[in-house]
Amino acid sequence: MKQGVRRAVLSAVSALALLATMGAAEAQVTILEVGPSATYNNIQDAIDAAVVGNDTEIRVQSGTYTENLLVSSAFNAGSLTLLGGWDSTFTQRDSNPNNTIIDGNASGQVLGLAVTGGSFLIDGFTITNGFFAPGGGVYVVGSGDGKVTLRNLRIVGNSATAPGFAYGGGLKADLIGNQVLEVIDCAFKDNEAVSTGGSSAVGGGMNISCLGNARFLIQDCEIEQNSIDSNGGSRWGGGFFLFAGENVQGEILDSYPSDNEALGSGADLRGAGALLSTSGSASVNLERTGWALNHVTAGGSASQLQIFTNDTSTIRISDSGFAKGDEDGIDAQCSGSSTLQLVNLSVADNSGIGLDLRQSTNSTVSLYNTISFGNGTDLSTSGTIDSGSNLIGVDPLFVDPARLDYHLRIGSPAENAGDNSPTGGLGLFDFDGRPRIQDGIVDIGFMEGIAEVFSDGFESGDTTAWSSAVP
Repeated sequence: MKQGVRRAVLSAVSALALLATMGAAEAQVTILEVGPSATYNNIQDAIDAAVVGNDTEIRVQSGTYTENLLVSSAFNAGSLTLLGGWDSTFTQRDSNPNNTIIDGNASGQVLGLAVTGGSFLIDGFTITNGFFAPGGGVYVVGSGDGKVTLRNLRIVGNSATAPGFAYGGGLKADLIGNQVLEVIDCAFKDNEAVSTGGSSAVGGGMNISCLGNARFLIQDCEIEQNSIDSNGGSRWGGGFFLFAGENVQGEILDSYPSDNEALGSGADLRGAGALLSTSGSASVNLERTGWALNHVTAGGSASQLQIFTNDTSTIRISDSGFAKGDEDGIDAQCSGSSTLQLVNLSVADNSGIGLDLRQSTNSTVSLYNTISFGNGTDLSTSGTIDSGSNLIGVDPLFVDPARLDYHLRIGSPAENAGDNSPTGGLGLFDFDGRPRIQDGIVDIGFMEGIAEVFSDGFESGDTTAWSSAVP
């Protein structure tokens, strides 16, 4: 999936902000070192040595550590930072998560976090070979006002396997109270949730449940080739499952669930890519997400994204694409007085229904500036749908759908044909991170502008040779 200049810029800005924040307090931070010749040979020993209420940075030398780590509920104040990728002198760091591996040895969770206050940050690790339900790779649980940040991690090859409920192969998080969870620049791959006894398997890559005034952010994450498996029980969210209730607020930005799958034969099958459910007055915003090739290997069919909204909750999705699922693109069921807002989407080449939108009771569903084309059925609705400036069943002239290139070609009927003030509002950027509204009127779909190629391959340096993409 795309990475782009925008991510590099955002990462640089984040790094500068972090440095600025840490600068004044750096002298008060206790630094602990972990490695073959360091003070601590094991990461857990350094965690246990951290003083609650103080600010502690644990520097971990590159290498493999076979451990099952725990930060207990006794950690309720101060900060604990865990950084991988240090050299043997602990003065130079390469933050590539492939350099520092925490291996759970298939004997439990790799990392358990019961943070009830203060803040915890882990950055620059591969978390693998965890075997536990719930949360084979990472399990976050607790209350209070603690903050947990998972950043720059590879969470791969973990399993939540149990005869009963199997939740969150890569990550399981249960947030209540005022807790905050940030998952930034992480890759979830080849994780699984498996119920061997015919119970529910929920969230192959991630399973996040939030109540109270909890907050969450999922940004710049790749969620691919994760799976759910149960024979007889519910199968929800091959890539991830997310429930937000009460007063929860959350965002999913610049993230890409792809090629996740559902296995087994459970009758209640929902969301090969993800199941997103809201209630109470919760609010969840998705922007610049890309969904492709999420599928069911056995036992039924499921959409790439299944949505349920209830009570007065709100889900908004903008500047996102849904392509090449083996059933529906988006399957949404809205009830109570909830709100679903869909703005500037491109939904294409799904075998079933591109957009299956069902409005009931006093809920509000709106669909604007959206392309749905090349699906088995491009749009199916029930109830009352507020819609405008959509391109349904009309060829938008995509560049190369066979290669998942859904930019617009010259002459596209989607160009400059949208509504600049849609219900739900425009996003600031399109899927590629370019500003919206380039020529006075917004384009329809998740991309802004006509795709351009450089016909001379840059060799001549002649800018007049730049041309628009052609069939």
